[in-house]
Amino acid sequence: MTLLQVEALTKSFGARRVLRDVSFSIAEGEIVGLVGTNGAGKSTLGDIVAGITPADSGRMTLLGHPYAPLSAADARHVGVGVVEQLVRIDPSLTVAQAVFRGTAQAGRPQEELRRQAQVLLSEVTLDVDPDTLVGDLPHFVHGLVETARVLAEATRLVVLDEVSAALLPSEVTGLHAVAGRLSRQGRGVLYISHRLPEMLEVVDRVLVLRDGWIALDSPSEALDPVRLAAETVGEPVSVPVRRETVAAVPDDVVPPDDAAVPDGAAAPVPARPAPSDEVALRVRNLRVPGRVEGVDLLLRRGEVVGLTGHRSSGVREIADALSGELPAITDEIELHGEPPADAGTLRLPVYRPDEDAYGVDPGETIARTLTQEAWGSLTDLRKEIATLREVIRTVHQMDVKTLSIRTVFGALSGGDQHKLALARWMSSARDVVVLHEPTRGLDVRARRQVRQLLDDATAHGTSVVVVSVDPDELAECCDRVGIVVDGRVARWIDTGELALDSVRERIVEAATAAA
Repeated sequence: MTLLQVEALTKSFGARRVLRDVSFSIAEGEIVGLVGTNGAGKSTLGDIVAGITPADSGRMTLLGHPYAPLSAADARHVGVGVVEQLVRIDPSLTVAQAVFRGTAQAGRPQEELRRQAQVLLSEVTLDVDPDTLVGDLPHFVHGLVETARVLAEATRLVVLDEVSAALLPSEVTGLHAVAGRLSRQGRGVLYISHRLPEMLEVVDRVLVLRDGWIALDSPSEALDPVRLAAETVGEPVSVPVRRETVAAVPDDVVPPDDAAVPDGAAAPVPARPAPSDEVALRVRNLRVPGRVEGVDLLLRRGEVVGLTGHRSSGVREIADALSGELPAITDEIELHGEPPADAGTLRLPVYRPDEDAYGVDPGETIARTLTQEAWGSLTDLRKEIATLREVIRTVHQMDVKTLSIRTVFGALSGGDQHKLALARWMSSARDVVVLHEPTRGLDVRARRQVRQLLDDATAHGTSVVVVSVDPDELAECCDRVGIVVDGRVARWIDTGELALDSVRERIVEAATAAA
Protein backbone atom coordinates (compact mmCIF):
# COMPACT_ATOMS: atom_id res chain seq x y z
CA MET A 1 0.00 0.00 0.00
CA THR A 2 1.24 3.51 -0.81
CA LEU A 3 2.31 5.33 2.35
CA LEU A 4 3.33 8.72 0.95
CA GLN A 5 2.33 10.16 -2.41
CA VAL A 6 3.97 13.39 -3.58
CA GLU A 7 2.62 15.16 -6.66
CA ALA A 8 3.98 18.20 -8.52
CA LEU A 9 5.74 19.85 -5.57
CA THR A 10 7.44 23.18 -6.31
CA LYS A 11 9.58 25.39 -4.10
CA SER A 12 11.52 28.61 -4.71
CA PHE A 13 13.73 30.75 -2.52
CA GLY A 14 13.53 34.24 -3.93
CA ALA A 15 14.25 34.08 -7.66
CA ARG A 16 15.88 30.65 -7.41
CA ARG A 17 13.66 27.69 -8.26
CA VAL A 18 14.77 24.72 -6.15
CA LEU A 19 12.04 22.14 -6.83
CA ARG A 20 10.08 21.84 -10.09
CA ASP A 21 7.03 19.55 -10.23
CA VAL A 22 8.58 16.82 -8.06
CA SER A 23 6.49 13.64 -7.91
CA PHE A 24 7.25 10.28 -6.28
CA SER A 25 5.83 7.76 -3.82
CA ILE A 26 6.98 5.64 -0.88
CA ALA A 27 5.22 2.36 -0.07
CA GLU A 28 4.71 0.90 3.38
CA GLY A 29 7.87 -0.95 4.40
CA GLU A 30 9.93 0.66 1.62
CA ILE A 31 13.30 2.38 2.02
CA VAL A 32 13.78 5.00 -0.69
CA GLY A 33 17.14 6.68 -1.25
CA LEU A 34 17.33 10.32 -2.35
CA VAL A 35 20.55 11.59 -3.93
CA GLY A 36 21.63 14.69 -5.80
CA THR A 37 24.41 17.25 -5.98
CA ASN A 38 24.86 19.89 -3.28
CA GLY A 39 22.14 22.49 -3.77
CA ALA A 40 19.94 20.12 -5.78
CA GLY A 41 17.14 20.49 -3.21
CA LYS A 42 17.36 17.17 -1.33
CA SER A 43 17.15 18.69 2.15
CA THR A 44 14.44 21.09 0.99
CA LEU A 45 12.37 18.16 -0.26
CA GLY A 46 12.99 16.27 2.98
CA ASP A 47 12.01 19.37 4.98
CA ILE A 48 8.73 19.68 3.05
CA VAL A 49 7.87 16.03 3.73
CA ALA A 50 8.76 16.51 7.43
CA GLY A 51 6.73 19.72 7.82
CA ILE A 52 9.74 21.98 8.40
CA THR A 53 9.30 23.96 5.17
CA PRO A 54 6.05 24.53 3.24
CA ALA A 55 5.89 23.85 -0.50
CA ASP A 56 4.85 26.64 -2.85
CA SER A 57 2.48 24.31 -4.69
CA GLY A 58 1.76 20.64 -5.13
CA ARG A 59 -0.02 17.94 -3.17
CA MET A 60 0.90 15.21 -0.69
CA THR A 61 -1.16 12.34 0.74
CA LEU A 62 -0.33 10.07 3.69
CA LEU A 63 -2.07 6.68 3.57
CA GLY A 64 -4.53 8.16 1.10
CA HIS A 65 -5.41 11.18 3.24
CA PRO A 66 -4.44 14.78 2.38
CA TYR A 67 -1.17 15.66 4.11
CA ALA A 68 -0.11 19.30 4.45
CA PRO A 69 1.77 19.72 7.76
CA LEU A 70 2.10 23.24 9.14
CA SER A 71 5.16 22.40 11.24
CA ALA A 72 7.47 19.56 12.23
CA ALA A 73 5.34 19.04 15.35
CA ASP A 74 2.26 18.80 13.13
CA ALA A 75 4.00 16.16 10.99
CA ARG A 76 5.07 14.18 14.06
CA HIS A 77 1.46 14.23 15.29
CA VAL A 78 0.39 12.24 12.20
CA GLY A 79 3.43 9.96 12.25
CA VAL A 80 6.17 11.59 10.17
CA GLY A 81 9.55 11.96 11.90
CA VAL A 82 12.85 13.43 10.75
CA VAL A 83 16.52 13.30 11.69
CA GLU A 84 18.05 16.46 10.23
CA GLN A 85 21.57 16.94 8.91
CA LEU A 86 22.35 19.51 11.63
CA VAL A 87 20.59 18.35 14.78
CA ARG A 88 20.04 20.87 17.55
CA ILE A 89 19.21 19.41 20.95
CA ASP A 90 18.92 21.33 24.23
CA PRO A 91 22.36 20.77 25.82
CA SER A 92 20.88 20.79 29.34
CA LEU A 93 18.90 17.58 28.69
CA THR A 94 20.22 14.18 29.62
CA VAL A 95 20.59 11.73 26.75
CA ALA A 96 17.59 9.77 28.08
CA GLN A 97 15.47 12.94 28.19
CA ALA A 98 16.60 13.82 24.65
CA VAL A 99 15.60 10.37 23.36
CA PHE A 100 12.07 10.68 24.75
CA ARG A 101 11.45 14.39 24.22
CA GLY A 102 8.29 15.06 22.26
CA THR A 103 6.96 11.54 22.96
CA ALA A 104 4.24 10.33 25.35
CA GLN A 105 6.96 9.49 27.89
CA ALA A 106 8.51 12.96 28.00
CA GLY A 107 8.54 14.38 31.52
CA ARG A 108 8.85 11.05 33.31
CA PRO A 109 11.59 10.75 35.98
CA GLN A 110 15.11 10.08 34.73
CA GLU A 111 15.32 6.73 36.54
CA GLU A 112 12.23 5.51 34.66
CA LEU A 113 13.62 6.58 31.27
CA ARG A 114 17.16 5.31 31.73
CA ARG A 115 16.66 1.59 30.97
CA GLN A 116 14.42 2.14 27.92
CA ALA A 117 16.81 4.77 26.59
CA GLN A 118 19.75 2.36 26.95
CA VAL A 119 17.95 -0.22 24.80
CA LEU A 120 17.25 2.33 22.06
CA LEU A 121 20.80 3.69 22.19
CA SER A 122 22.17 0.16 21.80
CA GLU A 123 20.02 -0.30 18.69
CA VAL A 124 21.66 2.71 17.06
CA THR A 125 25.14 1.53 18.25
CA LEU A 126 25.69 4.57 20.47
CA ASP A 127 27.62 3.58 23.61
CA VAL A 128 26.89 6.45 26.02
CA ASP A 129 25.46 6.68 29.52
CA PRO A 130 21.78 7.80 29.37
CA ASP A 131 22.54 10.12 32.31
CA THR A 132 25.13 12.06 30.27
CA LEU A 133 24.18 15.63 29.39
CA VAL A 134 23.70 16.24 25.67
CA GLY A 135 26.03 19.25 25.98
CA ASP A 136 28.85 16.89 26.99
CA LEU A 137 28.52 14.78 23.83
CA PRO A 138 30.47 15.52 20.65
CA HIS A 139 28.11 17.05 18.12
CA PHE A 140 28.72 14.38 15.48
CA VAL A 141 26.78 11.77 17.52
CA HIS A 142 23.69 13.96 18.08
CA GLY A 143 22.22 12.42 14.92
CA LEU A 144 22.31 8.99 16.56
CA VAL A 145 20.53 10.35 19.64
CA GLU A 146 17.88 11.78 17.34
CA THR A 147 17.60 8.46 15.51
CA ALA A 148 16.97 6.74 18.84
CA ARG A 149 14.22 9.30 19.48
CA VAL A 150 12.56 8.41 16.17
CA LEU A 151 12.54 4.75 17.28
CA ALA A 152 10.75 5.83 20.46
CA GLU A 153 7.98 7.50 18.44
CA ALA A 154 5.03 5.87 16.71
CA THR A 155 6.23 7.06 13.30
CA ARG A 156 4.83 5.83 9.99
CA LEU A 157 7.49 7.57 7.88
CA VAL A 158 11.04 8.62 8.81
CA VAL A 159 13.22 11.10 6.91
CA LEU A 160 16.95 10.50 7.49
CA ASP A 161 18.84 13.53 6.15
CA GLU A 162 22.60 12.83 5.86
CA VAL A 163 22.67 11.07 9.22
CA SER A 164 25.52 8.81 8.07
CA ALA A 165 27.80 11.67 6.95
CA ALA A 166 29.90 11.74 10.14
CA LEU A 167 29.48 8.11 11.24
CA LEU A 168 32.00 5.29 11.49
CA PRO A 169 31.43 2.26 9.21
CA SER A 170 30.21 0.24 12.21
CA GLU A 171 27.77 3.02 13.13
CA VAL A 172 26.50 3.16 9.54
CA THR A 173 25.85 -0.58 9.82
CA GLY A 174 23.82 0.12 12.96
CA LEU A 175 21.90 2.89 11.19
CA HIS A 176 21.10 0.49 8.35
CA ALA A 177 19.86 -2.04 10.91
CA VAL A 178 17.52 0.62 12.26
CA ALA A 179 16.23 1.36 8.74
CA GLY A 180 15.71 -2.36 8.19
CA ARG A 181 13.77 -2.64 11.43
CA LEU A 182 11.52 0.26 10.44
CA SER A 183 10.94 -1.39 7.07
CA ARG A 184 9.99 -4.74 8.61
CA GLN A 185 7.51 -2.91 10.83
CA GLY A 186 5.80 -1.54 7.72
CA ARG A 187 7.13 1.97 8.15
CA GLY A 188 8.64 3.95 5.29
CA VAL A 189 12.07 5.58 5.17
CA LEU A 190 13.33 8.44 2.98
CA TYR A 191 17.12 8.02 3.16
CA ILE A 192 19.09 11.10 1.99
CA SER A 193 22.82 10.53 1.57
CA HIS A 194 25.94 11.28 -0.48
CA ARG A 195 27.67 8.05 0.57
CA LEU A 196 26.45 6.11 -2.46
CA PRO A 197 27.97 2.63 -1.92
CA GLU A 198 26.61 2.49 1.64
CA MET A 199 23.20 3.80 0.61
CA LEU A 200 22.79 1.20 -2.14
CA GLU A 201 23.31 -1.52 0.47
CA VAL A 202 20.11 -0.63 2.33
CA VAL A 203 17.60 1.12 0.04
CA ASP A 204 14.99 -0.56 -2.15
CA ARG A 205 14.68 2.26 -4.65
CA VAL A 206 16.69 5.36 -5.56
CA LEU A 207 15.49 8.82 -6.60
CA VAL A 208 17.99 11.17 -8.27
CA LEU A 209 17.11 14.84 -7.87
CA ARG A 210 18.76 16.99 -10.54
CA ASP A 211 17.99 20.58 -11.55
CA GLY A 212 14.86 20.50 -9.41
CA TRP A 213 13.37 17.41 -11.11
CA ILE A 214 13.34 13.70 -10.32
CA ALA A 215 15.76 12.68 -13.09
CA LEU A 216 15.80 8.97 -12.19
CA ASP A 217 13.55 6.62 -10.22
CA SER A 218 15.13 3.17 -10.22
CA PRO A 219 15.26 -0.03 -8.17
CA SER A 220 18.55 -0.14 -6.28
CA GLU A 221 19.54 -3.52 -7.72
CA ALA A 222 19.67 -1.93 -11.18
CA LEU A 223 22.36 0.53 -10.06
CA ASP A 224 25.97 0.49 -8.92
CA PRO A 225 27.91 3.36 -7.29
CA VAL A 226 29.61 4.35 -10.57
CA ARG A 227 26.40 4.65 -12.57
CA LEU A 228 24.59 6.34 -9.69
CA ALA A 229 27.39 8.90 -9.37
CA ALA A 230 27.10 9.61 -13.09
CA GLU A 231 23.33 10.01 -12.84
CA THR A 232 23.72 12.29 -9.82
CA VAL A 233 25.93 14.84 -11.56
CA GLY A 234 24.37 14.37 -14.99
CA GLU A 235 27.63 13.66 -16.77
CA PRO A 236 30.13 10.81 -17.24
CA VAL A 237 32.18 10.36 -14.10
CA SER A 238 35.73 9.07 -14.21
CA VAL A 239 36.36 6.37 -11.64
CA PRO A 240 39.45 7.05 -9.50
CA VAL A 241 41.76 4.06 -9.51
CA ARG A 242 44.92 5.24 -7.81
CA ARG A 243 46.53 8.37 -6.44
CA GLU A 244 49.40 9.23 -8.74
CA THR A 245 52.05 11.64 -7.60
CA VAL A 246 54.35 13.58 -9.89
CA ALA A 247 56.84 16.35 -9.58
CA ALA A 248 55.28 19.76 -9.07
CA VAL A 249 53.77 21.17 -12.27
CA PRO A 250 55.00 24.65 -13.27
CA ASP A 251 52.44 27.39 -12.77
CA ASP A 252 52.33 28.18 -16.50
CA VAL A 253 51.38 24.63 -17.46
CA VAL A 254 47.62 24.06 -17.54
CA PRO A 255 46.56 20.39 -17.42
CA PRO A 256 43.95 19.32 -19.97
CA ASP A 257 40.35 18.65 -19.00
CA ASP A 258 39.48 15.11 -18.00
CA ALA A 259 39.80 12.90 -21.06
CA ALA A 260 36.86 10.85 -22.15
CA VAL A 261 36.84 7.38 -20.62
CA PRO A 262 35.36 4.39 -22.48
CA ASP A 263 32.35 2.75 -20.88
CA GLY A 264 33.46 0.43 -18.13
CA ALA A 265 37.02 1.76 -18.12
CA ALA A 266 38.61 3.44 -15.11
CA ALA A 267 40.47 6.72 -15.18
CA PRO A 268 43.39 7.51 -12.86
CA VAL A 269 43.08 10.15 -10.19
CA PRO A 270 44.45 13.46 -11.55
CA ALA A 271 48.13 13.72 -10.68
CA ARG A 272 48.99 15.84 -7.66
CA PRO A 273 52.34 17.26 -6.60
CA ALA A 274 54.53 14.81 -4.73
CA PRO A 275 55.44 15.76 -1.15
CA SER A 276 58.86 17.28 -0.64
CA ASP A 277 61.62 15.47 1.26
CA GLU A 278 61.66 18.41 3.67
CA VAL A 279 60.18 17.58 7.07
CA ALA A 280 57.48 20.09 7.94
CA LEU A 281 56.47 18.63 11.32
CA ARG A 282 58.10 16.10 13.62
CA VAL A 283 56.45 15.04 16.88
CA ARG A 284 57.98 12.36 19.07
CA ASN A 285 56.18 10.50 21.86
CA LEU A 286 53.05 12.65 22.07
CA ARG A 287 51.03 11.83 25.21
CA VAL A 288 47.72 12.94 26.64
CA PRO A 289 47.36 11.29 30.06
CA GLY A 290 44.67 8.62 29.97
CA ARG A 291 43.92 9.04 26.24
CA VAL A 292 47.05 9.13 24.07
CA GLU A 293 49.82 6.73 25.03
CA GLY A 294 52.69 7.78 22.76
CA VAL A 295 52.42 8.89 19.13
CA ASP A 296 55.22 9.67 16.69
CA LEU A 297 54.23 11.80 13.72
CA LEU A 298 56.34 12.90 10.76
CA LEU A 299 54.77 15.11 8.11
CA ARG A 300 56.62 16.20 4.98
CA ARG A 301 56.15 19.53 3.22
CA GLY A 302 53.19 19.25 0.84
CA GLU A 303 51.98 15.94 2.32
CA VAL A 304 48.41 15.02 3.34
CA VAL A 305 48.30 12.55 6.23
CA GLY A 306 45.06 11.06 7.54
CA LEU A 307 44.22 9.91 11.07
CA THR A 308 41.21 7.72 11.82
CA GLY A 309 39.91 5.45 14.55
CA HIS A 310 36.92 4.62 16.70
CA ARG A 311 35.37 7.19 19.03
CA SER A 312 37.41 6.02 22.02
CA SER A 313 40.63 5.36 20.09
CA GLY A 314 42.23 8.71 21.00
CA VAL A 315 42.25 10.09 17.44
CA ARG A 316 40.31 13.21 18.41
CA GLU A 317 42.60 13.81 21.35
CA ILE A 318 45.64 13.56 19.07
CA ALA A 319 44.12 16.19 16.78
CA ASP A 320 43.23 18.45 19.71
CA ALA A 321 46.77 18.12 21.07
CA LEU A 322 48.21 19.13 17.68
CA SER A 323 46.03 22.25 17.63
CA GLY A 324 46.83 23.15 21.24
CA GLU A 325 43.23 22.68 22.39
CA LEU A 326 44.24 19.85 24.73
CA PRO A 327 47.31 19.88 27.01
CA ALA A 328 49.85 17.30 25.90
CA ILE A 329 53.36 16.08 26.71
CA THR A 330 56.02 15.41 24.06
CA ASP A 331 59.65 14.42 23.98
CA GLU A 332 60.31 16.48 20.86
CA ILE A 333 58.47 18.89 18.54
CA GLU A 334 59.96 20.49 15.45
CA LEU A 335 58.37 22.74 12.84
CA HIS A 336 60.73 22.91 9.85
CA GLY A 337 63.59 21.80 12.06
CA GLU A 338 62.94 24.33 14.83
CA PRO A 339 60.98 24.05 18.11
CA PRO A 340 57.67 25.98 18.16
CA ALA A 341 57.95 29.56 19.30
CA ASP A 342 55.31 29.09 22.01
CA ALA A 343 57.37 27.30 24.66
CA GLY A 344 57.43 24.05 22.73
CA THR A 345 53.62 23.85 22.42
CA LEU A 346 51.96 23.09 19.10
CA ARG A 347 49.10 25.36 18.06
CA LEU A 348 48.36 24.24 14.52
CA PRO A 349 45.46 26.02 12.76
CA VAL A 350 42.38 23.78 12.75
CA TYR A 351 39.22 23.68 10.61
CA ARG A 352 36.13 21.75 11.63
CA PRO A 353 32.65 22.08 10.15
CA ASP A 354 30.24 22.84 12.96
CA GLU A 355 26.60 23.56 13.59
CA ASP A 356 26.99 27.35 13.50
CA ALA A 357 27.06 27.86 9.71
CA TYR A 358 30.60 26.45 9.55
CA GLY A 359 32.07 29.19 11.71
CA VAL A 360 30.80 32.20 9.72
CA ASP A 361 27.86 34.57 10.10
CA PRO A 362 24.87 32.99 8.30
CA GLY A 363 23.31 36.43 7.86
CA GLU A 364 26.32 37.85 6.00
CA THR A 365 26.52 37.91 2.22
CA ILE A 366 28.78 35.60 0.21
CA ALA A 367 30.82 38.62 -0.92
CA ARG A 368 31.52 39.82 2.62
CA THR A 369 32.12 36.30 3.90
CA LEU A 370 34.84 35.65 1.32
CA THR A 371 36.49 39.06 1.68
CA GLN A 372 39.50 38.80 3.97
CA GLU A 373 39.79 42.55 4.68
CA ALA A 374 37.24 44.25 6.93
CA TRP A 375 34.37 45.46 4.75
CA GLY A 376 34.68 49.14 3.93
CA SER A 377 38.42 49.31 4.69
CA LEU A 378 39.48 49.08 1.03
CA THR A 379 40.53 52.44 -0.33
CA ASP A 380 42.04 51.32 -3.65
CA LEU A 381 39.29 50.80 -6.25
CA ARG A 382 41.43 48.43 -8.31
CA LYS A 383 42.11 46.32 -5.26
CA GLU A 384 38.41 46.25 -4.39
CA ILE A 385 37.50 45.15 -7.92
CA ALA A 386 40.18 42.46 -7.83
CA THR A 387 38.83 41.24 -4.49
CA LEU A 388 35.28 40.91 -5.83
CA ARG A 389 36.57 39.16 -8.95
CA GLU A 390 38.30 36.64 -6.70
CA VAL A 391 35.02 36.12 -4.80
CA ILE A 392 33.21 35.45 -8.10
CA ARG A 393 36.00 33.11 -9.24
CA THR A 394 35.72 31.11 -6.00
CA VAL A 395 31.93 30.86 -6.29
CA HIS A 396 32.26 29.54 -9.87
CA GLN A 397 35.17 27.25 -9.05
CA MET A 398 33.23 25.66 -6.18
CA ASP A 399 30.05 25.43 -8.32
CA VAL A 400 27.91 27.21 -5.71
CA LYS A 401 24.18 27.30 -6.50
CA THR A 402 23.38 31.00 -6.20
CA LEU A 403 22.19 33.85 -8.41
CA SER A 404 24.30 36.54 -6.72
CA ILE A 405 27.32 37.02 -4.47
CA ARG A 406 24.99 39.22 -2.42
CA THR A 407 23.03 36.12 -1.35
CA VAL A 408 23.26 35.63 2.41
CA PHE A 409 25.48 32.73 3.40
CA GLY A 410 22.75 30.99 5.44
CA ALA A 411 20.48 30.75 2.37
CA LEU A 412 22.92 28.38 0.64
CA SER A 413 22.65 24.62 0.86
CA GLY A 414 24.65 22.96 3.63
CA GLY A 415 27.12 21.57 1.10
CA ASP A 416 27.68 24.95 -0.56
CA GLN A 417 28.18 26.59 2.86
CA HIS A 418 30.77 23.96 3.72
CA LYS A 419 32.65 24.35 0.42
CA LEU A 420 32.82 28.14 0.65
CA ALA A 421 33.76 28.16 4.33
CA LEU A 422 36.57 25.69 3.65
CA ALA A 423 37.76 27.65 0.59
CA ARG A 424 37.78 30.83 2.70
CA TRP A 425 39.77 29.15 5.44
CA MET A 426 42.22 27.44 3.07
CA SER A 427 42.95 30.70 1.25
CA SER A 428 44.84 31.91 4.32
CA ALA A 429 46.12 28.49 5.48
CA ARG A 430 49.88 28.22 5.53
CA ASP A 431 52.48 25.77 6.75
CA VAL A 432 50.86 22.85 8.68
CA VAL A 433 47.11 22.66 9.28
CA VAL A 434 44.52 20.22 10.70
CA LEU A 435 41.26 19.57 8.83
CA HIS A 436 38.34 17.66 10.30
CA GLU A 437 36.21 15.85 7.68
CA PRO A 438 36.81 18.27 4.79
CA THR A 439 34.41 16.47 2.39
CA ARG A 440 31.68 15.51 4.88
CA GLY A 441 28.22 15.55 3.29
CA LEU A 442 29.52 16.51 -0.17
CA ASP A 443 28.59 14.98 -3.51
CA VAL A 444 30.97 13.42 -6.04
CA ARG A 445 31.70 16.66 -7.89
CA ALA A 446 32.09 18.70 -4.69
CA ARG A 447 34.53 16.16 -3.26
CA ARG A 448 36.68 16.63 -6.37
CA GLN A 449 36.58 20.40 -5.80
CA VAL A 450 37.74 19.99 -2.19
CA ARG A 451 40.53 17.65 -3.31
CA GLN A 452 41.60 20.37 -5.76
CA LEU A 453 41.68 22.88 -2.86
CA LEU A 454 43.99 20.54 -0.98
CA ASP A 455 46.13 19.94 -4.05
CA ASP A 456 46.48 23.69 -4.64
CA ALA A 457 47.51 24.22 -1.02
CA THR A 458 50.01 21.35 -0.91
CA ALA A 459 51.51 22.44 -4.24
CA HIS A 460 52.45 25.68 -2.47
CA GLY A 461 54.00 23.85 0.48
CA THR A 462 51.12 23.51 2.94
CA SER A 463 51.06 20.22 4.86
CA VAL A 464 47.74 18.80 6.04
CA VAL A 465 46.52 16.43 8.75
CA VAL A 466 43.03 15.12 7.87
CA VAL A 467 40.99 13.70 10.76
CA SER A 468 38.04 11.64 9.55
CA VAL A 469 35.92 8.54 10.07
CA ASP A 470 35.04 8.31 6.36
CA PRO A 471 37.26 5.72 4.61
CA ASP A 472 36.37 7.11 1.17
CA GLU A 473 37.46 10.61 2.17
CA LEU A 474 40.75 9.31 3.57
CA ALA A 475 41.45 7.16 0.51
CA GLU A 476 40.76 10.03 -1.89
CA CYS A 477 42.60 12.81 -0.08
CA CYS A 478 45.56 11.35 1.79
CA ASP A 479 49.08 10.16 0.95
CA ARG A 480 49.23 8.10 4.14
CA VAL A 481 46.56 7.06 6.67
CA GLY A 482 47.23 6.22 10.32
CA ILE A 483 44.86 3.86 12.15
CA VAL A 484 44.66 4.92 15.81
CA VAL A 485 44.02 2.24 18.45
CA ASP A 486 44.17 2.71 22.22
CA GLY A 487 45.95 6.04 21.95
CA ARG A 488 48.62 4.86 19.49
CA VAL A 489 48.99 4.73 15.72
CA ALA A 490 48.76 0.97 15.27
CA ARG A 491 49.29 0.95 11.51
CA TRP A 492 50.16 3.26 8.61
CA ILE A 493 48.60 2.66 5.19
CA ASP A 494 50.48 4.19 2.26
CA THR A 495 47.96 4.98 -0.50
CA GLY A 496 50.73 5.07 -3.12
CA GLU A 497 49.75 3.32 -6.33
CA LEU A 498 46.89 1.38 -4.73
CA ALA A 499 43.42 1.44 -6.21
CA LEU A 500 41.06 3.62 -4.16
CA ASP A 501 38.81 0.64 -3.46
CA SER A 502 41.83 -1.24 -2.10
CA VAL A 503 42.79 1.68 0.15
CA ARG A 504 39.23 1.94 1.42
CA GLU A 505 39.08 -1.80 2.13
CA ARG A 506 42.39 -1.72 4.01
CA ILE A 507 41.22 1.22 6.15
CA VAL A 508 37.92 -0.50 6.97
CA GLU A 509 39.64 -3.83 7.70
CA ALA A 510 42.24 -2.21 9.95
CA ALA A 511 39.61 -0.16 11.83
CA THR A 512 37.34 -3.22 12.21
CA ALA A 513 40.17 -5.40 13.46
CA ALA A 514 41.02 -2.75 16.05
CA ALA A 515 37.46 -2.52 17.35
